[in-house]
Amino acid sequence: MATRIYLVGGWNGGAGRTFTAAHLACGLHLQGRRTVLVRQTHSGSPLMIDPFETTLPLPCCELRLTEPYMLPPDLAVGMTTMIHHADARFISALHKLALAEVGSDGDVVVDLCSNERALNAATLRDAAAILVPARESVFEIDWAVRGFAHVRDTQRYRDFLIPTLVATIAPDSRRARQAAHLSGLLRDCDPDCDILPGDPSEVIVQVPFLDEATLAALFDERPIWQDPELQARCLAFAEAVAERANAFMTMMLEHADEC
Repeated sequence: MATRIYLVGGWNGGAGRTFTAAHLACGLHLQGRRTVLVRQTHSGSPLMIDPFETTLPLPCCELRLTEPYMLPPDLAVGMTTMIHHADARFISALHKLALAEVGSDGDVVVDLCSNERALNAATLRDAAAILVPARESVFEIDWAVRGFAHVRDTQRYRDFLIPTLVATIAPDSRRARQAAHLSGLLRDCDPDCDILPGDPSEVIVQVPFLDEATLAALFDERPIWQDPELQARCLAFAEAVAERANAFMTMMLEHADEC
């Protein structure tokens, strides 16, 4: 089995990308896979060691997003967009890092930064799955829907297909309301079912939610990932991502056959 790359990304800086990436990486690690968590940084972002990197039972590292190409200011917008989407320097560096950290048969979870170039076509094309996190506020759900639509449109316009999921973060008591709102917005933004032909609920996967006490323990750098209950939830999350990713591909291929 070849190296699998999981991208966790979106445009909202507080959407929960790092939480989502950490839970997924932990779940994959618990499956017995060699796993590394990579935080993508960019020019101007602070270099830091956070509680995730110091407490997760797997290697964590940083990889900087390459600087944009210096293009002529009078270059057509369409040409500029095409060049930036074809920029494969980050994903090439990621493959080299993955080979060094987990070999040719491991899992790489990438916590993408919120820079608009982070979700370019060259990077998306090599992913095993793409997760767009969504917290429960209306504002953050809206950002998640925009991110999901961008990722799917990027695939459609360049004729490739990668499982794309929305990873929801909310307490259990509010998940149903969040899912209903998210499903409604996903359908409203795509009335012709171009980017999502099936039921929106089929692309939603639930991220384990950390309560205040667990968060406090995490930021005190206590080993929360050794807790059997949290381990079980991380493992279930990783399994759900794989299940949803397979279902996504089945849904999209069935739709293609009908067209």
